[in-house]
Amino acid sequence: MLTIQFGQCGNQLGQSLFSQLSDDLNAKDTAISKQDNSTYTEQSFQKWFTGLNKDGKRLARAILLDTEHKVINSIRRDTKDHWAYNSQNFIYQSAGGSANNWAFGSLVKGPQLKDNILEYSRREIEKNDSFDGILLLLSSAGGTGSGVGSYTVDLLRNEFPNKTIVGSIVLPFTSGEVGVQNYNTMLTIARFNETADLTLLFQNEHVHSICTKDLKNTDTKLMDMNDVISRKLCSVFQPVNDVWCNANYLTSTVACHPSYKIATIESTPYVPPRVSEFESAYSWGLYVKHLKQSLRCPAIGKTDVKPVTLKSGQSYYKSVTNVLVSRGKFTKNDPLTCDEFKNKAMYVDWLGSSDQLTCLNQQRRLVNHEKFLALVTNNAKVSQTLDGIVTKAWNTYVHGAFLHQYKKFGLEEDDFLEAFGKVENVIKNYKNL
Repeated sequence: MLTIQFGQCGNQLGQSLFSQLSDDLNAKDTAISKQDNSTYTEQSFQKWFTGLNKDGKRLARAILLDTEHKVINSIRRDTKDHWAYNSQNFIYQSAGGSANNWAFGSLVKGPQLKDNILEYSRREIEKNDSFDGILLLLSSAGGTGSGVGSYTVDLLRNEFPNKTIVGSIVLPFTSGEVGVQNYNTMLTIARFNETADLTLLFQNEHVHSICTKDLKNTDTKLMDMNDVISRKLCSVFQPVNDVWCNANYLTSTVACHPSYKIATIESTPYVPPRVSEFESAYSWGLYVKHLKQSLRCPAIGKTDVKPVTLKSGQSYYKSVTNVLVSRGKFTKNDPLTCDEFKNKAMYVDWLGSSDQLTCLNQQRRLVNHEKFLALVTNNAKVSQTLDGIVTKAWNTYVHGAFLHQYKKFGLEEDDFLEAFGKVENVIKNYKNL
């Protein structure tokens, strides 16, 4: 898996991701045999790392990209005990940034960096006998992640038409980050949904809530939020018992229809450090029920998506597909059953029952968690997230606010209207589920 990190958010998230991957490889309390653990660590190493440097540290299979140097220079100075970045895989400009402007990032900065992006990507891909795919890490709020990220996903699709491309996009808080964040996010979603094989969305509000409410971290920082997102990505992309379950299989399973290529990752548990020692008291069944609750619709009148009401009287968002990934062992007294997600009414009726829910397992613990459960879900709830972004972008657009900042770099009103149309069509498709 080649990871490409964009801007401040993408690079800091990537640093957290590789730290957790390395911690997982170093974990001692795995609950599986030495031979099985050796197989797991070998598969994980081959997936995320290219080898060892002269100091014996694992070299991340990653490209770091930014339109200014501050964040990358900080990452270079922040040396880790067990892993490092390849110093030849840094792409950045000495100054400037992308001015929190999608058009500047996509139409100006992206073309300036084109040759390096292609050269570094080809070099990393050609090192592998078997290539798993490309993972893009970015935020949609600013200009580098959104603009250069959008340019790059098109560039990679044209250069590697048969490679799996997964976008991991961190959505900004609903207010308070960047004045043009809704423009940038709307333009980014339009491009990624058209070009990437699968787009995973992470909402800052939701991640922050996990940190403050579940982890009881009253002083939550960006680093803490990145750790939560990284744990979600690790839980899905680390090896499972089925060796054939690669990124291509995952994307074709989750995004099985070209009109529905956006998903989220729900996961559990997140417990404060002081109570983590009591984790074994919780059962698989409780975790499954917790993840099912994440698919529940709010009270009637708070959503314009038609809910699915089950016999229990509870209402849920309709899903295209769900993939449940469990990490940890089952016992006779504590089995894991997927019955909570098998109700046909929760899914679209144009897929076969065998295609609606996929259950994957890895008996090895994830970073010493006795049990960890993740749900990759492609469901109608995404329409609410996108609808809020597009509504705010429209409110800004109809007043002509900030448009001159985009026009001076070549983005015309027709380009805006085309992007609005694409994202609104995605929203319509999900609402019609």
